[in-house]
Amino acid sequence: MREHPESGFPGADETEVPSRPFASETALRMAPNITDAEALAVFRRKLPGADAEVRSAFHPFWWTVLGARTSSIFRRRASPMPAEASLSAGQMSGQRMNVLVNAYSGKGFIADFEPQGETVPFEEWLEAVESSDQAGARPEASEVSRTAHSLVRTKVLRTVKLGMGVTIDESLAPTGILKPNWVVTGANDRFSATILVDGLDSSHYIVRVAKL
Repeated sequence: MREHPESGFPGADETEVPSRPFASETALRMAPNITDAEALAVFRRKLPGADAEVRSAFHPFWWTVLGARTSSIFRRRASPMPAEASLSAGQMSGQRMNVLVNAYSGKGFIADFEPQGETVPFEEWLEAVESSDQAGARPEASEVSRTAHSLVRTKVLRTVKLGMGVTIDESLAPTGILKPNWVVTGANDRFSATILVDGLDSSHYIVRVAKL
């Protein structure tokens, strides 16, 4: 599961990103789709014959839901049409998109799923954020919203024709979620390594590797 940095896109956008503090009392802890045994199998494909141990880890994200609608910015000069018919002809049905923003880096991506899981106290999410040794400033409320709006706007504008305006509405204010991962550490007779395996789709990257 890859993240993409916020990227602007010139075009007609009727959205204003509000600046406000987060006011959440709970967070969502997602359950992994990938088992620890499957994570271990991913590791052993990289290091055949390795002895390894697996531990769960949760990565804090912000989750928000945005609705995007497109409409024509040109008015027809032909015979008048009823207001209802004009709106129907000029406006396309909306899209609902789930956006996840990394609580560490501020980078985000549009998810192809709607997060589900167990409701937990917001303090559990904060603990995951504060326990990280990742350097850098954490994204503020306005930055999270701006990243989400930019991602959705860019996606929509890539698929619409010139002369179309875009309206983006926030359906769900940024909510803290804990995304599951597996951290696998081990070694064979040649290398030792630590690999992070995404708990949702088994994508992975090598955190550390050393030759013995």
